[in-house]
This record gives sequence, structure tokens and C-alpha cells, in this order.
Amino acid sequence: MRASGRIVLTIALCSVLVFSFCVPAEAAGIDPLYQESLDRLQEDLKNQGFTSDELTKIFSDSRFELYPEIVKRTGKGMNYLGRRFGLLTKRSIKRGKNMLAAYGDALRSAEKTYGVQKEIIVAILRVETNFGAATGVYPVLNSLVTMAVVENRRSEWARKEVAELLTICKEQDRDPFSVRGSWAGAFGISQFIPSSYVKFAVDGNGDGRIDLLTMGDAVASVANYLKSHGWEKDDQRLKWQAVYAYNHCDSYVKAVYAYAKAMMK
Repeated sequence: MRASGRIVLTIALCSVLVFSFCVPAEAAGIDPLYQESLDRLQEDLKNQGFTSDELTKIFSDSRFELYPEIVKRTGKGMNYLGRRFGLLTKRSIKRGKNMLAAYGDALRSAEKTYGVQKEIIVAILRVETNFGAATGVYPVLNSLVTMAVVENRRSEWARKEVAELLTICKEQDRDPFSVRGSWAGAFGISQFIPSSYVKFAVDGNGDGRIDLLTMGDAVASVANYLKSHGWEKDDQRLKWQAVYAYNHCDSYVKAVYAYAKAMMK
């Protein structure tokens, strides 16, 4: 896994503003093998409106690093229905039912607004992050920059996502390094990538902010994402396609539906 200018990205773990934080340029120990590609990325970002000073402060930050090992990873082929994942255990299903009860108001509101079945929303949040217990520990900026500069099939996509993330953080005076998520660049309970955040994240709890680490916003954002990708409550094919858009993996969709069905028993 955008309402732009006024979106507030409240997933930051600290309030240090990267655009007023400066460390020596030599603080970031980047392998020279990737420096040329990193320089090109920074030129692209300059062409999109970021200043040299802003980029220097970001890429000389001591927290900036690359993770070349992640470029070979894939989320495809995971056995979501296997014993190790534990999706359909009695405990897991009970937790899902507890979520349906605890966040009933938010789920009913999302169901009414977007027409998306509440059990499907809960199932996605269970499969994605175990209801927020595993949102990821990687600085999303580092993950995305890695995929952008270490040449791989995701590089072009990642360059765009880097720009999206930095734009969000700049608009909201947020520290990009405090946005943590998966190695693949997704964050929050619903695991949205930056571009999905800007396009589909919504303020579900009505507090004037969009924080994907709050369940109300995560619930509404999942529902909005599915609706925006063709979900129609009376069309099974379109519903399947909408969930598939969330994660292009048939086993993922099967797991979401299996968990949703289990919660209804």
C-alpha cells in the first residue's frame, strides 16, 4: 500500500524536523558502488522541486543507509494459510472477532460509506500486520532509496515513491527517517506505500488527521482503497479483483476470504 496538502502524516516516532537538522556530509557511509546512482536520484529530486540544501541534510544524515540485500526479496508465494502464519487458528479467529466488536462503529461506518464488507477489512488488517503488531521496523526512506539506486526491477517505481514520501514529509514538517515500515516501503496498520497514502488514505475517525497507525483511519483507508479499485458488494468477481489489487497474489486473496469467512461462523 493520497488528499495531499493538508494530509498529516502522524506515523512519525519523533518530531525532529529533517529539514532543520544538519550533520556532516561524511556521516553517511555509502558504498561508492551506488554513489553515482544516488547522485542521479538526487538530481531527479531537484527537478521535482527539492533544494540542494534539503537533499544534503537528508542524505548526509547519519541514519541514512542502504540495504542492498532487500532487492532480491519478494512477498510473493507466502503461504498465508500455512501453520506457521497461524491465520486460521482458534486464537487468530477469536482476535478477529474481537476486532469486529471493539471497532464496530468504525467498521460499520466504513461498510456504509464504501460498501466494503467489514470482515474483509478486518481480514486484510490481520494478514497485513496482525492488527498493527507487525507494521515493520525499517526506515521507509532507506528501503525505498535502496530499491531506487541498487538496480533492480523495482527501481523506477521506487524512485517515484521516494519523491512521494519526501513530498509528504516536507509538506507536514515530518522527519522522513521516523516513518518506519516494511522492507518493501509500506507503512501503517494497513501497509500503504507513499503513493497509496496520498491517493487512498482517509481520516476515518474525524480528528482532522490521517494516521495509519490508528485503527479508525486504517479501517476507512482500506475500505476506500478497495472501493477505488472496483469493489462492488454484489459482484464477486469485482470484489476479488479489488482485494487482488491490494496485493497481487492469489494466495493472499484466498487467505483474506478464508479469514473473513471464518470470522462469520
